[in-house]
Amino acid sequence: MKKLVSLLMALMLLVSAAALAETAAYDYTEEDIFIDAGDHQIPATLTLPVGQEGQLFPAVIMLHGNGSTRHEAGNAYDYTAPEMAKAGLATIRFDYIGNGDSTSDYIDFTYDKGVADAMKCYDYLSTLGVIDMDHVGIMGWSQGGRLTLLTAARNDVFTAVLTWAGAMSSKSEALEEQYAVAKENGYYEVTYDWREPLRQSPEYYECAMAIDYEAEVANIKAPILAINGLADTTVVPETAQAIVDASTNPDSQVMLMEGVDHTFNVFSGDMTALEEVTQATIDWFQKMI
Repeated sequence: MKKLVSLLMALMLLVSAAALAETAAYDYTEEDIFIDAGDHQIPATLTLPVGQEGQLFPAVIMLHGNGSTRHEAGNAYDYTAPEMAKAGLATIRFDYIGNGDSTSDYIDFTYDKGVADAMKCYDYLSTLGVIDMDHVGIMGWSQGGRLTLLTAARNDVFTAVLTWAGAMSSKSEALEEQYAVAKENGYYEVTYDWREPLRQSPEYYECAMAIDYEAEVANIKAPILAINGLADTTVVPETAQAIVDASTNPDSQVMLMEGVDHTFNVFSGDMTALEEVTQATIDWFQKMI
C-alpha cells in the first residue's frame, strides 16, 4: 500500500513539475539590430527568451501595417513581443523600406520587397544558434497580414501563420486611380493623420494589382489563424473568413472580437483587446508552431 501511495505521489509531483514548466515565464532580452539586405539595411528588433545552454526556441517573424513601424499602432508590438518571449517564443520585428528607422526611401518599396525582407529576417534567425528553425511562424497586422500571407505562400518554411486584421485583396477602383496618378507623376502620395506622407511608385501598384490572393493563400501549407475585430471598418471582419476560405489547411481558423476596431482599441486607453489578442497569438503559436 505504501509503495502505491509513494508511486502516486511521485506521479503527482511529475505532473505538477510539468505544469509549472508549461506556465513558467522566461526572462528575455531585446536588441535593436540592422540586417544587411544588399541595397538597403533592415532595422529590426530581436526579442529572445533566456533559456538554458543549448536550448532552442520557436520563433515568429512580425510584420507591420501600412504607414506604421515595427513598434506598431500604440506601440502594440512592443507589448506583444516581450509577452511572447515570456511564453518561450522568440520574435523578430522589422521596419519596411522607408518606414521607422529605415534610411531608404519608401518609393522603392513593393510587396515583393516586403516579402524579401521578411525572408532576410528568417535567414538572420538561422544564424543565432538559439532558434529551432523547424518551428518558425509568421504574423502581420493589416498590410502586414497581407505580406504575411504572401511570404508564407511563396516560402514553404513556416509552420504556423497568423493575421491581425489582415488585408487580402488589393484590387479596387481607388487603386487604379492612384496607379494612373503614379504613372503620370512618378509616384502617388499617400497621406496619413499620424505621420508624413509616403510616395508609392508605379511599380508598387503593378506588383500589388498582379496578385491573385486566393491562389496565393491556397499555396500556404501551414494553418492560418485570421483575427479580426467586428468593429473594424478599415479591414472588414469578413476578410478573416475570406482568408480561411482560401486556405487549404483544415486547421485554419477565424477569430472575431466583439467591439474591437482595426487597432484593437489601443488608442481608447483600454488595453483589454490587445491583451486578449496577444494571448490568442501566444496560444496559437504554442499549439501550431
